[in-house]
Amino acid sequence: MRTKKRLCQLLRYLVKESLAGRSDQLKGYTIGLEVFSRDKNFNPELDPIVRIQAGRLRRSLDNYYLNEGKNDSIRFSIPKGNYIPTFLPQEASQFQSLEHKEKAEERGFTSSAKPSIAVLPFTNLTGDPEREFFVQGFAEELSIELTRYEDFHVIGYRIPSGHKHDIYYDKEKIKQLGAHFVIDGSVRKDEHQVKISIKLTDAYTEEHLWGEQFKRDFIPANLIVIQEEIARESVTTIASEYGIISQKLSIESRKKAPKELNTYESILKFYYYQTVLSSESFLNALTSLQLAVEREPGCVPALTMLADLYFNCYALDLPGIENPLEKGAELIKKAIAFDPRNQLTQVIYAYLHFLRGNKPSFLNAIENALKLNPNSNLRIGGIGFYLCLYGEWERGKSMLDNLIRLNSTFPNWYYGPLTCYYYRTKDYKLAYEEALKYNMENNFWAPMLRVACFGQLNRGEEAKDDINDLMNLRPDIRERSKYLISRYVKEEKLVDHIVEGLKKAGLNISQ
Repeated sequence: MRTKKRLCQLLRYLVKESLAGRSDQLKGYTIGLEVFSRDKNFNPELDPIVRIQAGRLRRSLDNYYLNEGKNDSIRFSIPKGNYIPTFLPQEASQFQSLEHKEKAEERGFTSSAKPSIAVLPFTNLTGDPEREFFVQGFAEELSIELTRYEDFHVIGYRIPSGHKHDIYYDKEKIKQLGAHFVIDGSVRKDEHQVKISIKLTDAYTEEHLWGEQFKRDFIPANLIVIQEEIARESVTTIASEYGIISQKLSIESRKKAPKELNTYESILKFYYYQTVLSSESFLNALTSLQLAVEREPGCVPALTMLADLYFNCYALDLPGIENPLEKGAELIKKAIAFDPRNQLTQVIYAYLHFLRGNKPSFLNAIENALKLNPNSNLRIGGIGFYLCLYGEWERGKSMLDNLIRLNSTFPNWYYGPLTCYYYRTKDYKLAYEEALKYNMENNFWAPMLRVACFGQLNRGEEAKDDINDLMNLRPDIRERSKYLISRYVKEEKLVDHIVEGLKKAGLNISQ
């Protein structure tokens, strides 16, 4: 009874402070003083009463909403990792999500380290049974294209002989596939055009995630080209590292602490870091992948991504990790030993040679990576990025330009080497335009390149805000600018050229 009274006091205090706009005060120390009558010497690290009672409160709330509170319109919860209560409509609550997941599992769906995608037979709405070869050939092309992406398990199946599509395609068959995501669609045709409709569904929730219609001139001689082109474009949108599926799963994984993540969710943490490059997302991805490698020491994607984080730590000169280049090298060699045909592994192996300044080995690893999959966004984007900065400017820029043109989801750091491309040719106006697109508030390279452009354009007065941002992100930039730039830019002449722009903008450089 005394415990229940304490939990009520704790919940009442958390809700009251939150509604009063004092959520930032809901810390272990404050709660210990106000709710549990601890004195000013209270140390929540030594006395775990707040953590213990908060855990009991979470369990009590879960039990309440499973029973007498299941019809309540509002659900209170205390997320793990903090003491700030959330207030959600019951249908949007964690309970409902868990219940839905249980129902999904009852229907035959199971979760795995890799999410699975089922490509179902497409519906032939052309009015011509003779076009069935094109309709189902397109579904086959989608399946083949999806297999190029290592992060997914692809399930494809054909209609058995003698079965009509509208009979064979039903929910019972989808259940048996055990897929998390389902792709299906239809093909129509008029006198001049073919129209392919594609949709993506979450099989767990039956939520419609994405749909698109592609229209092309119907030229019989180009049917294979039409299939390949549309399949490549739609699969990139759906399954690339920054595609629809990764975005959806990444939102869910960011709500979990590293120890609660499975291996695939740790991989999503890595992709999220790639989009924001913040210190917080770096540490979350690092911790999650370290735990993933402990659980699954033979998991090639986890080994590779953890190696990449160590290499980033070295290249960006991040504090707190000893010998990151050596640690990353050991991991990437293990990954290659397990699977030399993993494209990301080859790209990150090239990154190791990039950082060590071994250009022949770098180019060899790049060529190996390109042979494995010429269409993967993050992989090819990384290749274009490194090629540019290692002096292969035209080839690398062509890759980046093509990716930006074809894909709406790409990481903002693509604009870094594009800025350098125009800067090195002294087209400072175009360089500045690219630098404006390079809008990553957590990365010192973005304001640094803008400052250099301002300096070369004799617009030093306009550079003050970017100089302040640069100094906040890298207080040591005056003393270490050449050293930091040369970690990525492999042309010494361009390194000096960027430093020259910083000086012209008013940054007092003292190497």
